[in-house]
Amino acid sequence: MASTSGLPPSVANRPVQARSELSTLALLDAAAEVIAEVGYERATLAAIGERAGYSHGLVTRRFESKAKLLSALIERMTFVWGDAQLRGRAGDHRGTAGVIVVIDAVRGFHRRSPREFRALYSLMFEALKPIPVLRDRMAELHREFRASIELGVREGIEAGLVPASVDPAAVARVLISGLRGAAYQWLLDPGEFDMDRALLDLRSLMEDMLGGRPA
Repeated sequence: MASTSGLPPSVANRPVQARSELSTLALLDAAAEVIAEVGYERATLAAIGERAGYSHGLVTRRFESKAKLLSALIERMTFVWGDAQLRGRAGDHRGTAGVIVVIDAVRGFHRRSPREFRALYSLMFEALKPIPVLRDRMAELHREFRASIELGVREGIEAGLVPASVDPAAVARVLISGLRGAAYQWLLDPGEFDMDRALLDLRSLMEDMLGGRPA
């Protein structure tokens, strides 16, 4: 029988695969919280394990190192909570509609899961530090995100939904800069900065830039 050492009783009594999945998700959630609070460099595997209710040894066995835990966290955050999910939604729409659905999805994410939103964007800004695994992955994600927005705008132009004078690359730059800038201000001063209002302002700006509201 597999060892349940380091597992809380509520998890240890479940089947092996379910225990593994639950503990992994709990550790990644705890890692996101700890990193959002103290930063990647100050976060420790021991603190992450303690936050999740698991032993330090289990964290090490599951991820081997903090760098590998970070890689797993980035994938989960971007594909479950963040921009990869938004790109998927935008891919179902062309032109202005694709841009608006991204902004509305961010608004929904911020309202529904502010803790996860804070963790995701805190990690994005941590990528400015010399942490290669984080910096490289975040740079790649932003390149992919810009390319996805540009493609949607070009398809909108080809379909006659967006004026031919619109520059798809400029739209992508302004959109992503607006999302990141708003998030930075909210992280810095959440009590004073109205994140939802800022996203509505960005929505209006994008509609104007793209030639009006989608049909």
